Amino acid sequence: MAIQRMMQGLNFLGGKTPSHLGVPLLLVGLLGFSPWVCATGLERILAVADGGATDLALRLLVKYEPPAEDQENWMQWEKERFAILAQKQQWGAIAKRVDNLPPGLPQPFVRWALAEAVNAQLSAEEGAAARKYLRRLIWETKPESMDFAKWRRLVIRSYLLDNDIADAHMALLRYKQDYRVDNDAWRLLHAKVLLRARRNKAAFDVLHDAQSTEGKILRLLAGLRSGIYKAPAVKAAGLTLAQTTSRKPKLQREAWALVAEAASQAGDDIYRVIGLERAMTLSSDASGRERVIVLKSDDLWQAYEWLAESLGNRLALLVGNDKAWVEQAQYYESEEKAYARAFYAFLSRRGSEAQVRLDAHTRLADSLYAEGRGEVVRSLYTRSKQFGSIGAIPVTVRYRLADAALQRRDIHLAARLLKGLDKAPPGEDPDEWSLRQARVLIYAGEFKAGALRLSQILDNKRSLDPAFASRYLQVVFDLQAVDRHPEAYALLDSVFALVDKVQQRREILFWMADSKNAIGEFQMAGELYLRSASYGNARGADPWGQTARFHAAEALGEAGLVADARDVYRKLLEHTTDQRRRALLERNIEQLWLREKQSMPR
Repeated sequence: MAIQRMMQGLNFLGGKTPSHLGVPLLLVGLLGFSPWVCATGLERILAVADGGATDLALRLLVKYEPPAEDQENWMQWEKERFAILAQKQQWGAIAKRVDNLPPGLPQPFVRWALAEAVNAQLSAEEGAAARKYLRRLIWETKPESMDFAKWRRLVIRSYLLDNDIADAHMALLRYKQDYRVDNDAWRLLHAKVLLRARRNKAAFDVLHDAQSTEGKILRLLAGLRSGIYKAPAVKAAGLTLAQTTSRKPKLQREAWALVAEAASQAGDDIYRVIGLERAMTLSSDASGRERVIVLKSDDLWQAYEWLAESLGNRLALLVGNDKAWVEQAQYYESEEKAYARAFYAFLSRRGSEAQVRLDAHTRLADSLYAEGRGEVVRSLYTRSKQFGSIGAIPVTVRYRLADAALQRRDIHLAARLLKGLDKAPPGEDPDEWSLRQARVLIYAGEFKAGALRLSQILDNKRSLDPAFASRYLQVVFDLQAVDRHPEAYALLDSVFALVDKVQQRREILFWMADSKNAIGEFQMAGELYLRSASYGNARGADPWGQTARFHAAEALGEAGLVADARDVYRKLLEHTTDQRRRALLERNIEQLWLREKQSMPR
């Protein structure tokens, strides 16, 4: 009923509609216009997905997919659905589809779907769940299958994900016994298992003739850990590999991690810091749980402290003399930025005054952000044992982290960081800050907290600047979009009293009516639509007024005030010359007459 009402409103306006309803109406029209899809099939839906509207594409797939009995077409559509779900990284949704496959499908398709479920669970770092599907693949497939060996290698990988090194090693030995393989990919996997099992000499031997860059990194690591190679030599080799892998972030990350570990063994504090910072800056396609060199944020905190202590001893700086440490850190800022960060990290924990510690945190974060190392800041403050909760992170750093999260569209992290930060950061307008905070909370699903923040913005206000009021209303529309209409109505009512512009008040009455209409209070909705129609325009015959009257008539009809609804429609007819609009109004009047007849006692 609501969709029909909106579509009629759109038709009556001749395509014009209030701005915050435009996109939903277009989607409704698209979803409801089945000939558009049926005439062109799957290709049109894929075009929607390619255009970026993957959620819409999934809805269309659900609405128009062929029945499972039409196996050939159904399987084609299902493969495209899996591709879209993988693009959206909805790994659980892929597994759920596989768990509910219809019976009687061809075995090749079932095997393909099971393999997709395996890859999805591995991508989600769920090793045990991946093995559930791998068991079905292995038990239900002939051993001579070309994919059989690959599936058994994935079993080993799944154990590594779960940090089950004993079972990974056992599966590896059985695989080696059955296949007697000796290619580069196999040796890399074998070496990773051995390194995770701390059998470093054996890993070194497995990689004796490794030619790939990854193989060279792992062999250097195995040589370092087994004592075959000296730490300074491994550090130098790692630095060379870090330079040659500049266009391969995954491998460069491993090279810098190798540099950090070698520097740690060599007692080279500065290169330990540099290696950790650069490795933690780089992203990697590989699962974090599968990495042989594990980086922890607390390792970098410790590295900073060791470097600062070493430099401080050399410079005869006394712990507690904060001023001298700050001056030295500022001296390093121009050239040796890693030294400066080490000093700020040291002061953030060992400074004698609270303000010094807070300033040190701020300067540390600012220095890292200035070099494009925001990922390091996030790791240091959200994954360290010294900050047991978001609330323990220094406020100035939380502001910076929240801004960075918003830029990455990481709404949930941004909401966690912003929650409770009611005071705006220095240099920011408090109301604008609170408005942004409210919107983030709403987007993250914290509707109650978002509505409360919006309400707090209006506390003690006597008026609202029209431009700010417009921005404020956009966030209230977000509440309406998620059906939080009671909260939205209360906020709109408050804003109405704080703005002076006639047109703005007129629009607010319309949005208030929308919320009342959505929660079934049709009589109040009709009254508010009519007030909107004539507010500042006694006749209400302009396009806005006509639209408001149209919605008022619908609401009055729903409220059982059929005669009033009919009269409003008739007055609209007096000002309408467009034949399509007249036909719509006349049809609605006829429907009111039918409703009235239906309700009469017989």
